[in-house]
Amino acid sequence: MLAFLGLFSRVLGVLRDRILASHFGASDLLDVYYVSFNIPDFIFNLLVVGAVASAFIPVFVEYQAKKDGGEWNLANNFLNTLITVMTVTAGVMFIFTPGLINIIAPGFSSEKKELAVLFTRIMLFSPIIFSISVVIGSILQVFHRFLAYALAPIMYNLGIIFGAIFFVPKFGPLGLAEGVVLGALFHLLVQLPALKGTGFKWKKVWNFGDSGMRKILKLMVPRTIGVAVIQINFIILNALSSRISPGSVTVINLANNFQYLPISLVGISTAVASFPTLSRQALEGDKTEFTERISRTLRRILFIVLPLSFLMIYLRTDLIRIVLGSGLFRSGDIELTGNVLGFFMVGVFAQSIIPFLARSFYAMQNTRIPVVASIAGVAANIFFAWYFSPSLNIFALPMAFSLAGILNAVILSAFLKYNLRTLSLKELGVYSVKLLYICAVMILVIILTDIFVNFDVNFTGSLYQIITLSLVGILTFAVFSSILDIKEAEIWKAWRKFVSG
Repeated sequence: MLAFLGLFSRVLGVLRDRILASHFGASDLLDVYYVSFNIPDFIFNLLVVGAVASAFIPVFVEYQAKKDGGEWNLANNFLNTLITVMTVTAGVMFIFTPGLINIIAPGFSSEKKELAVLFTRIMLFSPIIFSISVVIGSILQVFHRFLAYALAPIMYNLGIIFGAIFFVPKFGPLGLAEGVVLGALFHLLVQLPALKGTGFKWKKVWNFGDSGMRKILKLMVPRTIGVAVIQINFIILNALSSRISPGSVTVINLANNFQYLPISLVGISTAVASFPTLSRQALEGDKTEFTERISRTLRRILFIVLPLSFLMIYLRTDLIRIVLGSGLFRSGDIELTGNVLGFFMVGVFAQSIIPFLARSFYAMQNTRIPVVASIAGVAANIFFAWYFSPSLNIFALPMAFSLAGILNAVILSAFLKYNLRTLSLKELGVYSVKLLYICAVMILVIILTDIFVNFDVNFTGSLYQIITLSLVGILTFAVFSSILDIKEAEIWKAWRKFVSG
């Protein structure tokens, strides 16, 4: 369900990007829009995501196991504290926004910086709303109420789309920022009804000395550092992009949104859905089942993500033309964004398994290792961006990002093997080589098909090319997966049996 509704959310995200690209093109305004997310996203990821993903859920599950109702005092205490801290932090950032914009967008003109300040100050309301919404969503995850949780990102995208279509004509460019705040409000409201029946009731609880809060704080500090490092990674990406040429920030962000599609649909959905179960298994001390679940889940993620990555690399320009090729987003923008996407896709398999690998450590209440891996990844990103791009070529940035993600995944895997000796990375490596071989055969068949079938270079031709070559690729991958006895290919066998009756 998470994957299906996640797909719908990403489709809306694609529609959102198409509306923005067609209305404004790869322009100064969209550069400002994307840069303005940096400060709100930074404080949200720093103060909320790190605490909830790595600390709150495991401690909440631990309190829930005691069956004395203490988990609800913990939830209220955590929620109230988080809202207070987030409001104060957003207020401070509101004051210092002009100076911060100078740092994160050094290549912007003075006019673009002034507009970025206005955008950012409006968007600072969104992390306050999100802090409430994410805590509620984490409670829904524990109770396996994934429907409302999965609908929340959909409502967020609808808010942004509403802002672009209705607010901008009425309020001018600032309508884009107002749409972000509206989307955050939708994100919260859609989850509230699902709380009914869980046992949660809001109370005025502030107890900083509570043992549960202290444990959450202890667990979240390393994760918070790690999230800060990751967010700094994106800030650096935008800062470097701002110095290349007008529209570069937009191109980088649009391509990044595309590469995030398989990461979100497969990697993050799988990590989110499995986290409560992983936390319980780790708490019970059943390392055999815990290790087997990790190995099985990693194989499933790679089974889907690797062929999808190869397909998206080959069809990158056609995908961009279909989705964004309208209005002010012209052929040069399409070609550039498609090539940037190709470099991003090199590391998507790693970015897809990182959320699950990290949550495997969180389930064991170990938040230090993911921090080490994140810091190493950011350091590598900066180094590779410098090494590949003496003249700051735009393609160096996504390539550096991809290589840094691969390093991050390798470090996490190595430490996970150290903590779980029964985890067979060799077996996983052999499995990955098999998948890569199948993907290589798939691409070869696609190339041969592309040679013998002529597709026009326009919207209709690109659409036919995507459909035809994707079907050929999926069929080839399914056949060779069955031939090489890939266990995860049983889904294809079940489908063939169903079709044949």
